Amino acid sequence: MTKKAPTIKDVARKSGTSTATVSYVFSEKDRYIRPELRERVLQAAEELGYVKNAVASSLKGNPRGILAVIIPQFSNNFFTDICAEIESVAQKAGFVVIICNTDDSVEQEEKIVKRLVSQKIDGCIICPALSTSKNIKTLDIHNIPYVVLERDLEGETPDFDFVGHDNFQSGYLATKTLLDAGHRNIAFLGWTTPIANLRDRLSGYKAALDEAGIAVNDDWILLDNLSEDAGKRMAARLPVDKVTAMVLAHHYYMAKGTLLGLQKRALRYPEDLSIVLIGTPEWRDLVHPSLTCIKRPEKEMGRAAASVLLKKVKKPLYREKRHVFPVEFMTGLSVRDMPG
Repeated sequence: MTKKAPTIKDVARKSGTSTATVSYVFSEKDRYIRPELRERVLQAAEELGYVKNAVASSLKGNPRGILAVIIPQFSNNFFTDICAEIESVAQKAGFVVIICNTDDSVEQEEKIVKRLVSQKIDGCIICPALSTSKNIKTLDIHNIPYVVLERDLEGETPDFDFVGHDNFQSGYLATKTLLDAGHRNIAFLGWTTPIANLRDRLSGYKAALDEAGIAVNDDWILLDNLSEDAGKRMAARLPVDKVTAMVLAHHYYMAKGTLLGLQKRALRYPEDLSIVLIGTPEWRDLVHPSLTCIKRPEKEMGRAAASVLLKKVKKPLYREKRHVFPVEFMTGLSVRDMPG
């Protein structure tokens, strides 16, 4: 037989007061209650194991204290590092955070969004699967405050707050680093994706070459999915008899596969091939020589996204400027200077 959970009536009975008084204690509203009575109510609740019904409270317009974060790649430390920062900020503000993973599936994202809306969450930070806006509109229709994270939306979308980083700068800075070291034949390995801001990395690569007066060679732009096997395939296709350097545009499994593929070809970096990696994988410090990287601002993005969302929870019509953070260069040993 299922044991009945304690109710507000049980707390009122045990503490010798009314259900209204118990409700006032747990709603934390600005209403004076004698300290000894408040303590008696809290003690009774503690002994009974009573937990406030946040769903019922939310129906009266009160916040539940729950935020959601929807990300597309849970195994990508870029996103998990952002989530850690969001959770830290949210907890200090008295909120708990639900973290959901879509695996870049729009269908899975739709199921998650509908379930979260039905649970009356207070707000949501979402990195849209494949940059689609369909499920964002569901949040908008149900008046759930939200912040779009990292991936900009394409097509017809409602007005939204955005926190991300400069992907164009990532591609440009990585390529410029190699150009400054004297390289002229530079390959680009990236992700075949409809996501516009990730294509900005390729645009940054092309812009740096154009600025240096170097024509883009399309045969040296290799694109595939983000899997380890894809990285190995691109490493096998890399024309190392022609290129002296490469921009590795994603640090996810693809980067690991690329490095393994280079090993299989007995290619060493930076002796045979200079590399700049966009991103900072958790295994960066385990490889030797160390990789020269473009560091993305995970902590700053997480703090900003949480801060904006908390403001929107209090004032749903609140709008803030777009937050697009710059990237940082991290020195490593994977780039060699070409002879003058």
